[in-house]
Amino acid sequence: MKRQVMRFFLALGLAVSTVFLGMLWTSKYESSPDPKARFEIQAIRLKQDKGYVWLEAHLKKNGEKDHDLKQPVRLVTADGVKHEPADSSFAGTPEKGFTEIWFKFWLETEALKGEINLEMNGGALKIKNSKSIPAIGSDKETVFKSSNWETSWLGF
Repeated sequence: MKRQVMRFFLALGLAVSTVFLGMLWTSKYESSPDPKARFEIQAIRLKQDKGYVWLEAHLKKNGEKDHDLKQPVRLVTADGVKHEPADSSFAGTPEKGFTEIWFKFWLETEALKGEINLEMNGGALKIKNSKSIPAIGSDKETVFKSSNWETSWLGF
């Protein structure tokens, strides 16, 4: 093969891989989040802890309305059980509004079977739409950047 042809194919491969990685990097967790929820999911982190799992949801403001602190926030698992957050962290101020929120939930591993939704502000966000229990990485922590937890072969 001539050098010019080899350079062309290398440049083409680099361009295609850059576009692919850029699409993965900028893709949304859920393509059409519920506008009533007022936030959209950025990522979900699972951290294993002795037969239980910490599920941490990172949310970012989506729209003009702020989070209503008076309304309950609940994680609803496939069996219909509603879980209250064990911990919450907010970025922003109550006066100017919160721009990002992190909710942590303490769950049994079996609770990760089936679909999981987050109810907040009168809306619902899809946390997980796959049926199987995800494999948590060897470092006992996994981050998901999509609601389909079965296709996380890239680690996000």
